[in-house]
Amino acid sequence: MIKFFRKTRQKLLSGNKFKKYLMYSLGEIILVVLGILIALTINNWNENSKKLNEEAILLNSLEQDFIENKKRLHTTIDYQRQMIRFSNSLIQIITSDQLQTVSQDSILKLKAFGANSWFRAELVNSTFETVISSGKGDVLRNLGLKKMLIEFSTDLESGFEDDYESKECLVYMNNISYPYEQYFMGQEDQESFGIEISEEAVSESVYELFSNKAYLGALINKTGIESGRLDYQKKLLDQTDAILAEIRLEKE
Repeated sequence: MIKFFRKTRQKLLSGNKFKKYLMYSLGEIILVVLGILIALTINNWNENSKKLNEEAILLNSLEQDFIENKKRLHTTIDYQRQMIRFSNSLIQIITSDQLQTVSQDSILKLKAFGANSWFRAELVNSTFETVISSGKGDVLRNLGLKKMLIEFSTDLESGFEDDYESKECLVYMNNISYPYEQYFMGQEDQESFGIEISEEAVSESVYELFSNKAYLGALINKTGIESGRLDYQKKLLDQTDAILAEIRLEKE
């Protein structure tokens, strides 16, 4: 092809057909430019197609992450509501001097599922973190969605500062209650250890433990912290729902 163009140019020049030569050269230039433009268009199309495929894979992965987050948050919030309800009931019993009028089984149940419980949802954010750390954040074209993901990631990192204090309260309460734990065993546990505990001993232990003002103070503090975490995890659930809705809208 190159040899053909060269011969054609030589023929036009030797024939003193300069005007035709100029037209022919212009045609060559146009063909070259068109070839470059077509090549660039194809290349851009390939790149756009690649980015769209990457974005589709990313959206699917993000959707799976936040479906899982929604499940974990719902489960944790349900448990946490129950824990706070039991803790508040135990606080009410202690502060209203009802320790000797409420059944021991009820009080110990409130202790086990309220005072002794601690919940926090362990959420998934690996897809978004991987995208950001790899410098491929531009794959996600929806700026609104990207902003929502950044806000969620920031809240996830900074929103559980009170975890340590809540755990410290739980540890402190456990240290106070350890001397009494042997009296709070169920019948099966007593039989497995080969011991028998009288109802009177259980009643005395229940009264002594829950009359301890330090135990009550730690329980009140922990319950307040847990109530704040419950509200915070509700906020994360709202963010999760909004992100899932935006992802699904983007996938349509």
